[in-house]
Amino acid sequence: MKILHRNLKEGKFKLRPESIDDLWYLKSIIEESDAVYGVAYRRVRDEERVRADKGERVRMFLGIKVKQVEFAPYAMRLRITGEVFSGPEDLISFGTHQTLEVKPGDEITLQKQEWRRWHLERLAEAEKAAKEARVLIVAIEEGEAELALVRRYGVDYVARIASSVAGKRYAAQHEASAKQFYAEVAKKIAEVVEKERVEVVILAGPGFWKESLLEVIKERYPKLAKRCYLQATGCGGRSAVQEVLKRRAIERILEESRISEETALVERFYEELAKDGLAAYGIAEVSKAIDYGAVDTLLISDAFLRKHPESDLLIEKARAIKARVLIVSTEHEAGERLEAIGGLAAILRYKV
Repeated sequence: MKILHRNLKEGKFKLRPESIDDLWYLKSIIEESDAVYGVAYRRVRDEERVRADKGERVRMFLGIKVKQVEFAPYAMRLRITGEVFSGPEDLISFGTHQTLEVKPGDEITLQKQEWRRWHLERLAEAEKAAKEARVLIVAIEEGEAELALVRRYGVDYVARIASSVAGKRYAAQHEASAKQFYAEVAKKIAEVVEKERVEVVILAGPGFWKESLLEVIKERYPKLAKRCYLQATGCGGRSAVQEVLKRRAIERILEESRISEETALVERFYEELAKDGLAAYGIAEVSKAIDYGAVDTLLISDAFLRKHPESDLLIEKARAIKARVLIVSTEHEAGERLEAIGGLAAILRYKV
């Protein structure tokens, strides 16, 4: 997320989402009655024409009072619907409904009557994420591996590893040289992941090389292996990296990764709840657990955040005791399960 301008006195932030993740961040903080300014296209009829028509689509800058926000990840759009209160008066009637369709690269201005602390933290989180390389693509084929960090501003090719792998007719030498090559690539991947705080590693390429590399990673770096995903491509090298990017595999895998993490933690909470273990839910129970310093992970649905102003204080107090805070999206099943018990839960360090 790029924050182009901020004016807390007026409650205005001018923003440019740069990825599908940024649209998700915006979905979590735009609320009913907020004001959003952006570019829209509306049909304007030419009343002077004798023949009735549907009018011409005209580009205009509008301000709307938000009624509904819909996140459409597969269409790469955020749809913000509301009543128009600002715009060219000669072309549009105030009070009519309009939908602003926001996609990565578009600029909008978001204005709130009150920016709560969690709103600002979410924006800061999105802005920080834009500077981090969360994805590493490793394009591998026989005796050659290309490592590419995917940053928001582009692709950064950070390493290339080449090795002479003996021919298959020399079975023993082939196996030894291939294993050494895989070990060298795996070691470099681990170094880059740690240095750049990479969340997801995509192993791409033709044939069986990526699968064999993954087996070595599992053996030597089991924690790293959990971040790895396989992606078949028609070629290796930088062409394979570009093929992965064109398929939009990264957006899909990142979404799967986030959903997987949220699902695992919600599932863990329910397991603890089922055995009357380290679990608490509801405002009263969770608040008490936080006061006792007993919360390890605080789970809050995005719907709970929007409905309960006191969530700011809960988050602040949870972080003060070094608890992890996870905002769970209600766009998938884990969020729905959390919302079913009120939208607020905690995994505890010890029973209260």
